[in-house]
Amino acid sequence: MKTLRQLTPSESLFIGGETPSVYQHTAALVELDARAVPGYSFATFKRHMQTHILRIPQFRWKLHEVPLGLDLPYWVEDRDFDPDWHIRRIALPSPGDKKALSELAAWLYSRHLDRSRPLWEIWFIEGLGEGRFAFLQKVHHCMMDGEGANRLTAVMWDLEPDAGPREIDPAIANAAAGDVPEAWQQSLNTALHLTRSSLRITGEIYDTLRHQLTTYNPFTPPKHARAGAPETCLNGDISGDRGLVFGSLPLADIKAIRRRYGVTVNDVLLAIVGGSMREYLLARGELPQQALRTSVAISLRTAADDKFSNRVTTTSVTLATDLADPLERLRAISGESQRAKESAHHGSKSVLEYLQLFPPLAVKAMMYLAPAEQIARLMGVNLIVSNIHGSPRPMYVGGARARAIYPVSIISPGGGLNVTCMSYAGRVYFGLTIEPRLVAEPWKLMDGIRKALREYKALAGVGRRRS
Repeated sequence: MKTLRQLTPSESLFIGGETPSVYQHTAALVELDARAVPGYSFATFKRHMQTHILRIPQFRWKLHEVPLGLDLPYWVEDRDFDPDWHIRRIALPSPGDKKALSELAAWLYSRHLDRSRPLWEIWFIEGLGEGRFAFLQKVHHCMMDGEGANRLTAVMWDLEPDAGPREIDPAIANAAAGDVPEAWQQSLNTALHLTRSSLRITGEIYDTLRHQLTTYNPFTPPKHARAGAPETCLNGDISGDRGLVFGSLPLADIKAIRRRYGVTVNDVLLAIVGGSMREYLLARGELPQQALRTSVAISLRTAADDKFSNRVTTTSVTLATDLADPLERLRAISGESQRAKESAHHGSKSVLEYLQLFPPLAVKAMMYLAPAEQIARLMGVNLIVSNIHGSPRPMYVGGARARAIYPVSIISPGGGLNVTCMSYAGRVYFGLTIEPRLVAEPWKLMDGIRKALREYKALAGVGRRRS
């Protein structure tokens, strides 16, 4: 009998959730400084990437989808794998400035990955000036989450300019795709999975209702009732267009604020984003009385989980934009974030986890049929904010130093803004992915993030000289 390898429900969710206007791939825009590498070119870059990527089996796998999306797809080997198709080049128009780079990166991101091939591509970008290049690396979310992509970076990039390829964990290096299923195997698995899905859905609904009924007390309101998300200009239907805004902050400043107030780095980042959103909406005369809410990712990985996979859930957290006082905002965010993490690690399920119970066909139908405002209301958020831990050391690609890494991530109907942060080599790099029709003057959001950090530094006394 053939050996089969199906996607997990969490991986398959990103297949069913893709539509003409919703992309389920993430990306990284990386700026390279190759001034110390004479003759650095696309050929140098491509040679490095091919040497490293060909050592990772998963990058030669493609999807075998079940007709009509009735069951989870299968991972199979791409017998016609061509690395030249996946690694390509493009040039910026003169003068190759920040604005042109952001526009090109957003345009490259706004194209679906070809499902008949392995779900990744890399674009080498020329035209930034002497000895400076960039590249945009796209990977479908069904292959890995943010932490998985971070582990991929550790394999594909080097810690020294002239380093050779590093050892790959045997669990990754020896991973194998499955065979293409026979028609009878595929039909049998589909029937079994549809039956089991129905039973799981029924069981989950029963467990949820039972928990609510056994814990409900009409005389005792919930101690920490979670509010819904207010209506804002950020929320509405989306097109297939994307915009990108980026920038960075010193990680040392954020850590100093964290230590001063006994919170987490993620709490500080959320408070900074909250401050920026408050200023942005106040300037437009559109700040709602109710606080904006964000969806944050919570990793469920353990120390032993080092695979390129998806081990993440999401939860809703306040950005406390209703609070003018920055310290009150930080404390409110920290308190709710801590409760949300504890709830997630004790089995509380998000909407995404319930969606994983359905086959891709049902998820796709929901994406097509549900109005954007209902999706936003169901998720209970106005925007997405996520935080990824990157390498504390500088990394190199073919000898060129990666001087900046800006994340580009997913937005869905009902929400026009995703703020993803990534720490790398002493800085935190922000990538703000937007729906241009919903977010006007988006660079003001990055200006607001810098201003919010200065405000917290001043309050915490960060950077003051000691007498």
